[in-house]
Amino acid sequence: MFTARTLSRNWQRQPALKRVWLSSSTDLIINAVGKDRLGIVSDITGIVIDAGGNVGDSQAAKLGPHFSLMMMVSVPTEELTSLQSRLQSMPDMNATVFESKLGSSQFTPQIGYSAYFTLEGADHPGIVHKITAALAKAGLSIDKMETDQEIAPYGGSMLFKMRGVATAAAPLAAGFDAHKIKQEMEELGDTLNCEVSLTDVVDDRYDSSFYAG
Repeated sequence: MFTARTLSRNWQRQPALKRVWLSSSTDLIINAVGKDRLGIVSDITGIVIDAGGNVGDSQAAKLGPHFSLMMMVSVPTEELTSLQSRLQSMPDMNATVFESKLGSSQFTPQIGYSAYFTLEGADHPGIVHKITAALAKAGLSIDKMETDQEIAPYGGSMLFKMRGVATAAAPLAAGFDAHKIKQEMEELGDTLNCEVSLTDVVDDRYDSSFYAG
């Protein structure tokens, strides 16, 4: 057992240690929207890396001729102003930066139920709101969603398509009934003159299946 005196004597024989100051970091969410072009993601991640930061989760999508990106990053606090300035000076791009109070490593809730939802039918005002409101009423949160329009094969009218992934956190609420929710979504589809379906997700990870379509 070492005594305080022994520790003091041993410490005096050690070589002088260099004091190192560790920089604090800030967790941010970058939201960038602009004209689609080659190299946007590379340019944004390059700015983050140049600031000494690290890239976490991200999602990107093309919306017509536009491009949208959301990205979680962590950067040294002293580089925050410089990072914002460089992002906001990108040509043909509107970039905003939000500080994440939760942090990039916050615990992710366990999923108790996951389902694909799809809709296909004639477009009309309020269709997206009605579907998403029905999912929320059933206790389901939307994790991913895509919508698009195309000309119907026959008749030349516009066909509206919607698909995504909805989840309910574990533990599931008392009375949660996936079969009943599916029936209610199908009935809602009938009132909208659309085909609406809700299908259980079999995979533990649905990302690749969702994008593979």
